[in-house]
Amino acid sequence: MRVSRTSFGFGIVPSFDSTAARSRFTEACELLSRQLGVVIYPHQALNYRDLAEGIERGTLGLAWLPPMLAIELEDRRQVEPIALPVRRGTTSFQSAIIAHRGAAKSLDDLRGKRVAWVDRSSAAGYVVPRMHLVGAGFDVRTLFSSESFAGTHDRVVDMVVSGRADVGATFCTMDPRTLRVLQAGWTAPDGTSPKPVDVVALTAPIPNDAIFAHVSVPTDVRAKLISVLLSPDAKLRDAIDFVLRAEAFRPATSAHFEPLRRMIAAATSRGEAPPSSRR
Repeated sequence: MRVSRTSFGFGIVPSFDSTAARSRFTEACELLSRQLGVVIYPHQALNYRDLAEGIERGTLGLAWLPPMLAIELEDRRQVEPIALPVRRGTTSFQSAIIAHRGAAKSLDDLRGKRVAWVDRSSAAGYVVPRMHLVGAGFDVRTLFSSESFAGTHDRVVDMVVSGRADVGATFCTMDPRTLRVLQAGWTAPDGTSPKPVDVVALTAPIPNDAIFAHVSVPTDVRAKLISVLLSPDAKLRDAIDFVLRAEAFRPATSAHFEPLRRMIAAATSRGEAPPSSRR
C-alpha cells in the first residue's frame, strides 16, 4: 500500500500526553488539509516502532521523526526531509540526565539507580545519553539497578518526579550564552512551570527532529507543504507550536543530521555502537 495523491496520514509520537495536544494536532492536520488541497489525517503512534512501521507500509505520508529514526529511514531511502523545527532560535538541543530531587548529583551517583528512558529510538531519551555515559567511562550494561521505557518524555519526567524512577533522560534546550534552560522535558512548552528535578548532566548538542515525507508523496504536494510550513498563518503556527513546540520552520536537508551521524560513527569505531532502533 502506498500514499494516495489525495489522502495520507501524518504520524507523530507525542512528547507529552494531553487531550489538548490531541485536539491541537487534529486542528493542525485540518488546517494543512485545507491549504494543501489533500486530506491529511492525524495518527498518534504508540511508539517509535509503530511510527516506523506506518512509514514502511506507506500508510503515513508525513511523519515527525526523531533524529535516530530519521537517519535510519532516510538511509533506507524511505523518507525525504521537509521542514526543520526551530525552537527558541536554534535547530539543535541536548539530552539531560535528570534525577529525583536529592537522588543524584553527579554521574558517579547513578550507580545502582533505577533509570527511565523514553524509547530505544529516542536520541535525547536513550541513545545519546547512553553514549555520553560510555564516553565518561561507565559500563551502561551494569550501571543501573533497573531500566524501563516510558514511551514519551513527559512520562519519563513524571516517573522521576514521583519517585517511580530515580533518574531519567529527556530533552533540553539551553541559551548558549547564559546557559539558562529555555525549554525542556520538565517545563511547559514556553519554558515556564519547571517540575522539581535535578539536572545531573548535559550531553553534546543533538540535531533537532524534523518533518519528513514518504518518498511516494507527490513532489507537488511536498513543495506546497514546505511553502506552507515556512510561512504558516497564525492558526496553523499556533497549533503546530503547541504540538511540536516549534516556533518556526526552516528547510530541512540530510546534512542537518551529520553531527549525529559523526557521533554514532565515532562510537562505533570505539566498539560502542549505539543500540539499534529496530529492537
